[in-house]
Amino acid sequence: MCGLPGYTPYELIDIVLEDGVVSVIDPQVLNRPRRFSKTELVVIVLGLKILSEIKLERNDLREKIDKLIAKVSHIKNEEILINDSQMISSKFVEVINRAIGNRQVLRIGYISVTKDQSSERDVVPLTLYYSNGSLYMNAFDVEKKAERVFRVDAITRCEAGAFLEFEVNQSHLPEITTELEVQDWLRFFVERNMSIIRSVKHSNQGLLVEVAVSNIDWLEKSILSHIPGIKIKAPQDFAVRVRENARNILALYESSDS
Repeated sequence: MCGLPGYTPYELIDIVLEDGVVSVIDPQVLNRPRRFSKTELVVIVLGLKILSEIKLERNDLREKIDKLIAKVSHIKNEEILINDSQMISSKFVEVINRAIGNRQVLRIGYISVTKDQSSERDVVPLTLYYSNGSLYMNAFDVEKKAERVFRVDAITRCEAGAFLEFEVNQSHLPEITTELEVQDWLRFFVERNMSIIRSVKHSNQGLLVEVAVSNIDWLEKSILSHIPGIKIKAPQDFAVRVRENARNILALYESSDS
């Protein structure tokens, strides 16, 4: 019992769900093929590629997925190119997906995109999602007892661990929007943090970047590690907080030198 965008309530699609089977009764406008935009086609191909990366026991399903990818990729007589370097190795996707379903801890080796350092983390994966062409894992960091976002292509090792004996409550903290001025020589900061960036505009000083985060402490540490290449334009209370912390850090360095 659902309608199609752009149609009146009188042009509904009557569907019946029974034993996992979806039956369409009197499909009406469904006999006219829908035209997908290029963006929609890219999203479809990405979804199919993720499915193809998952280990399937039935070869016939994998063959059908591959055929569908080929058909969708050429719908508009132009090949839709997906950068396969962004597709993570199937062993990581399989392990992560299994851990999500089983509520299992993963021990991962991770290269921080901001610090360029390798570390080991115990995490509980919550979701996998694509953003701006990269695959991300939203997970609960066991040590920090907070949610963190990891770029999957920065994971160097992934091993399944113990099953959870406690309930992970996904935090739904409101996102805080911050406007930053990033100098041109720090463009890599923008490229590495596309998952939190909402908009980018060019200015005389570099780039005006709007970011949305729920973990404001992480953003503060990231900005402090890139001073003076990043300035906070808004909100002002956050700018004052970071400025004061930067002064305190400098004071500690000066006292240690003396």
